[in-house]
Amino acid sequence: MSSNPREDPIGNMASGSQEEIDPLAGESRAPAIGSGAIPTWLVCVIGVAFFWAGGYLFSFSGGFKSDVFDYEPKFGVVGGAAVAADPKVVGKALFSSNCVTCHQANGEGLPGQYPPLAGSEVVLGSALNHTIAIVLKGLQGPVTVKGQGFNNSMQAWEDQYSDQQLAAILTYERSDWGNNGTPVTADMVKQVRNEIKDRKEQWTWAELQKLPPKDLAAPAAGGSPPAGQAKPANAGQQEQSAPPTPAPAQPSTNG
Repeated sequence: MSSNPREDPIGNMASGSQEEIDPLAGESRAPAIGSGAIPTWLVCVIGVAFFWAGGYLFSFSGGFKSDVFDYEPKFGVVGGAAVAADPKVVGKALFSSNCVTCHQANGEGLPGQYPPLAGSEVVLGSALNHTIAIVLKGLQGPVTVKGQGFNNSMQAWEDQYSDQQLAAILTYERSDWGNNGTPVTADMVKQVRNEIKDRKEQWTWAELQKLPPKDLAAPAAGGSPPAGQAKPANAGQQEQSAPPTPAPAQPSTNG
């Protein structure tokens, strides 16, 4: 019997049940452990897992900011019946995302650069349409708030936020840091947005003062007052409940 595998017919016959030996390299040609192709089904499972993880992070990551709660998923339905979010909570989250850098978390702003919102006559003033107009179109140039001068630029937010989101931000600003302003509604923002839609530039303070002031939070004639205020009695009830006004005394004719 030959010791050479190439000349040994018996060895060749037995090779079918054993590993093949490369006569030149002297090594087994059987696949090494772990070198086989990945099954197609496993590739599909991994792909689906990555897709789901990406969608989940896109919806609920909140921009990967530790101080931001993304209250509104981008897609899908959150379990349970829809519940209206508290505008103050939503407004605070949106404020923390974009406004806090300039106006600060305490609403005090930065001296000489960005005006305060806490106790601001601009935020709490009766010309609520001016306040909304500033947020929509932005403001640039000098302005005086709480007796202090500021000269900087605020960008326009009309393209970044919806009427409801801007209303939530303003509601939060008008009700935090000791402010006690009435809520701002999406309808108020929509009204002002339509009125100034053709303006392309940021406001200057002088230009803003030319915009006729409107106290949008005040009740219309015969309408409902802002939230938190009681509706006054009608004229008939007021007349009935009010005590009669005494007639003015007539001057004496006695000399």
